[in-house]
Amino acid sequence: MNIATVALISVSALWSILEVNSLQCYSCSEMKNNTECNHLPIVTCNSSSYCLTQVEKILVRNLKITKRCALSPECNSADYNVWLASKHTSCCTGDLCNEYANGQTNITYNTLLIVAAFLALCIFKNI
Repeated sequence: MNIATVALISVSALWSILEVNSLQCYSCSEMKNNTECNHLPIVTCNSSSYCLTQVEKILVRNLKITKRCALSPECNSADYNVWLASKHTSCCTGDLCNEYANGQTNITYNTLLIVAAFLALCIFKNI
C-alpha cells in the first residue's frame, strides 16, 4: 500500500470517530412550548460536551424554554426562584438527553405564598 492510500484511510477513520463522538441536542430559544421546541431541527455540537435546558417563568403564564449545546461553565448558571420569577438550568451528556423541560420552577407555590401573606396582613390589620 502506498502512503497516499494509508493517509486517506487514516483521515477517513479519524473523521468517522469524530462523527461518532459528536453530541446531538435539541435546540430552541425562548419557546413557550416544549413540544414545539423538540420539533425544531436537532443540532450536532462541535466542541460542547453537554446539552443544556433552561426553563424560565415570569408570572404564571409566561414560560421560556431554551435548549442548546453548552460547555461546562454554562451548566453552573445561577438558578433563582423569587417572587413571580424563576429559572432552572440543567445539563446532560447523552444524545438528545434534553428532550424534557421539567425544570424545578415552582411559581405556583410562590404566588400562593404571596397571596397568603397579603391576606394575613389584611386580616390582622383589621383586628
